[in-house]
Amino acid sequence: MTLHTLKKLLGSLLVLCAIFVSQQSFALSCRQGSNAGTPSPTGSISQNFPIGSVSFAKSDFTAGRVLWRSSTYTATFTCWDMQSHPQGEDAWLYWNPQGDLSKVNSSLSVGVTINGKDYDSINTAVASKALDVGRGTVADSQYYSRYGQARPLTISFTFSIYLKATGVAPPTSFTDIGTARVFQVDGELGINSTPNSNYVANLTNFNNINVIQCTPTVTISPSNINFGSVMRETSAVGKIAKTIPFTVTANVAGGGCVGQQLVASFSSNDVSTSDSTLLIPSTKPGIGIYLTTQSNTSTPIVFGQVNPFTTTAITSSSTTTIPVGYNAYLKWLTNTPTVGTFSTTATVNITFK
Repeated sequence: MTLHTLKKLLGSLLVLCAIFVSQQSFALSCRQGSNAGTPSPTGSISQNFPIGSVSFAKSDFTAGRVLWRSSTYTATFTCWDMQSHPQGEDAWLYWNPQGDLSKVNSSLSVGVTINGKDYDSINTAVASKALDVGRGTVADSQYYSRYGQARPLTISFTFSIYLKATGVAPPTSFTDIGTARVFQVDGELGINSTPNSNYVANLTNFNNINVIQCTPTVTISPSNINFGSVMRETSAVGKIAKTIPFTVTANVAGGGCVGQQLVASFSSNDVSTSDSTLLIPSTKPGIGIYLTTQSNTSTPIVFGQVNPFTTTAITSSSTTTIPVGYNAYLKWLTNTPTVGTFSTTATVNITFK
């Protein structure tokens, strides 16, 4: 090798190194907690969401049915500029950041509810930049001159993790796949290349899923809630225009449900981005709809959140139907609503605790 060739090779290596460094730039470190007052990253970077001991019937594994949902968690994070990106950047959620969810049994798909809205089948993507959750850092010339970085900010959102059936028949027992990273909070310009720098939500204990002979079916009466006509002249912000009762009934005939406690969750694509208890029709006519149980009319149901359907475990094989009463409320959101028809859709899922 001549000296001239060696110099050319070294030049190529130096160029490659420059590209490599550029690809790692502009990383955020987002950690749990309200710590924007400190210039150095601090706070938790990991949280486990274990699947409790849950049981399902084989008939439950129909495509699209929600089988399990974690508790709803309100999360607060602070993000720091780790690579001198003074313009600041937004914080994003990255689904399945390390591909762990690819090991989930094909009878299940994993989803995440953010601020009341469901995001399905996140296990089909790997390190997918999915959702902007707000400004992570912001430009601040004084802060930059002192610390050499954009100023850290704090963001918050609510989330829960859920499992849906895909329509594939389940195994008789589920294998524990260990700790599966569901999503990571990171910067808009890519996942931080420095390990253990960013918050990750983990799903664990897949082996706690059992398949049993209980086969509940769900009916809603009436299945279509018709508020009829309301007069625009009666509108006043916050006023309830109409209330319609309805009943959700779980049929647990067959005796296989003895020992099981049922829980319910409601979901919809029309959940308000600012209030996860409120449905806003896509046409935004100036009204909202919320639900309560008839036993607790003062507390609106949070969409995407699990609530008890039965207060205790089913104790008798003679139990066949379990009805629970709910109310749907039509609420004015403006004094000048838009005239016309509207509709929205919600789904109720009955699963085991």
